[in-house]
Amino acid sequence: MRRGTTLVCILVIFGLLIGNPGVHAAPPLDTVRILFQPVALNGALFVAEKEGYFERQRIKVNWVPLNSQDQAVPILALGRLEVGFGLTPAFYNAVARGEPLRFVADRGHVARRGSIGALFVRAELAGAIRSVADLKGRKIALPGSFGNLGHYMLIKALAGVGLTFTQVTVTFMPPAAVLPALQSGAVDAAFLPNPLDTLARERSIGVQLIDLADIIPGEHIGFLVYGRNLLVENRPLGVRVMVAYLQGVRRYGEGPTPRNVAAIAEYTKTDPEIIRRSGWIGIHPDGYIDVNKARRYQDWLYEVELISVRNPMSSVIDTSFAEQARGILGLGAR
Repeated sequence: MRRGTTLVCILVIFGLLIGNPGVHAAPPLDTVRILFQPVALNGALFVAEKEGYFERQRIKVNWVPLNSQDQAVPILALGRLEVGFGLTPAFYNAVARGEPLRFVADRGHVARRGSIGALFVRAELAGAIRSVADLKGRKIALPGSFGNLGHYMLIKALAGVGLTFTQVTVTFMPPAAVLPALQSGAVDAAFLPNPLDTLARERSIGVQLIDLADIIPGEHIGFLVYGRNLLVENRPLGVRVMVAYLQGVRRYGEGPTPRNVAAIAEYTKTDPEIIRRSGWIGIHPDGYIDVNKARRYQDWLYEVELISVRNPMSSVIDTSFAEQARGILGLGAR
């Protein structure tokens, strides 16, 4: 082939590529909207994005800030949010109405003492409030909303000393408002998830009264929740989200490494040293959900009349996404 002919061929091929720019273009990223709350409990999700696990699954995360998990329930059902987290009456009530919502993976459980958080009393009251029994008539702050894990924990703790929920005054508030409320004296006690418990201790704001592991050991404290879009409209995308999430969980499970600490500190706007010194939340690396524990929490909601229906667990939990993700990651069956 003559030199001139070769040059013409090259130009023709180049022209074809220019005329069809999608030939070598990377596939577009799918946007996934995830509930955002700047707390350490979401550490695995933060690590997953920071380490690029979502991007490797061709996913762009769009964080959606909301004050409570309850606010996420209707927009998950409507398809305006893909991923939330929940352990609230609103979730179970929505499922009872037939809304497409499911727990799909563990987001954290009560492992050892100091890993999740604790009930604290204001430092000035440490001498007057020495046990849970001394909380009678006191003001207590709980993060989140009525019927959530903090509520469950407090009722269990009060019942252990013969008190009822009506014998204390409880205020539910956004997680970020709980420590300031304790510090200002607006409340006498508060449940502080980590790293707020570490901040309270190190700044002499409060004194620990009882650890969550003393009350509900092994209980799930949160689940990853999928809504309509991933459960109904695009299940393959739900599997890709789960692959990225479980990769984040496994990296998070390495503990307070410099990379993990830096990621969580960035998203929560917390001093990295506080993150490093705080408890590290237990998350099942394969996304395992203990069905009996999820059922037990629903039974409690029913007993206290926060929900009117006991849903079958098959309509509450969908483990198929985690099972497929485990296969893709080579984790094997549980």
